[in-house]
Amino acid sequence: MQHPLYTHYLNSLNKDSIDTKALWNGCGTLEKFQVGNKKYAVKICQVPEDLAHINIQQTAFSLKRKVNSYVKEQYFYSQFAKALPDVCLAPKALELIESDGTFVTLLEDFEQNGFSNIELASNTHIKAMLSWLASFHANWVGENLNTKHFRVLGFGNYWHLGTRPDEFTKMPMSPLKQAAYIIDKTLNNTRYKTLIHGDAKLANFAFNELQVIGYDFQHVGLGNGLSDVMLLFTTVLDERQMERNASSLLDYYFCTLKQALKSLNSPIDSEALETEWRSCWSFIWADFYRFLSGWRPDHPKINSYMKAQTQIALNNC
Repeated sequence: MQHPLYTHYLNSLNKDSIDTKALWNGCGTLEKFQVGNKKYAVKICQVPEDLAHINIQQTAFSLKRKVNSYVKEQYFYSQFAKALPDVCLAPKALELIESDGTFVTLLEDFEQNGFSNIELASNTHIKAMLSWLASFHANWVGENLNTKHFRVLGFGNYWHLGTRPDEFTKMPMSPLKQAAYIIDKTLNNTRYKTLIHGDAKLANFAFNELQVIGYDFQHVGLGNGLSDVMLLFTTVLDERQMERNASSLLDYYFCTLKQALKSLNSPIDSEALETEWRSCWSFIWADFYRFLSGWRPDHPKINSYMKAQTQIALNNC
């Protein structure tokens, strides 16, 4: 049975009150509407079979990967979101519908609570997002992650080697390509894993005067929490800022992660976790560089910090 708000939405499609925004590359729309004094957002997604992108040639494999991202997002909202700690805000899902490859996700609109996106993050904003990520990661470290409940999500992020054979094939031969499987194995074989957001970029967070909210869970799954931190850094720090601030911001993340684990009475050895995850830092950068090298080798995120971290990883392969 459809949620009455979604029924209202369907009946409002031709009204001026609908605010529509196209999603990535023709994969659907994000549409906002209002019922009384309440605001809602509905994400309607269907991956085109002939998806065209300057850096992507659609294949059956890539089509399945994209469709699966919408399956993962709805599964996260239905099975995991309610377990998030209070300090780790996410939109409330009201209705989740999938029919013939179309995914409808009806959410409360966080803008009605004063949240809005920003284009330039201050140090305060960055620390707020790191705190959100630390709470998100702490919530599932130490859980039995080898259950069907978690296996549905699989590995998190959108660039890990198992989901990017096309981009790997496009890579020119190099030491990074030769070491790609070793890097992937190193990251997959870590002792401490958790759920990661998987697409922790600035555009997937919104802020009000006191809080931050995270959303867009298409790439959630198992992994190393620093994968989220790395991706966040690529969206909020330029090359010089990374050189200057990455180390202190990593310290802040781990301090907050330890506090979050303590507040959850987690039995996890936080010092051992930090040691292992820090040892993966350069491998995480190298793994992302491998993806960019095959997807878009002139990507502006490729900079001296990424290259230096990749070299550290290669030296340790």
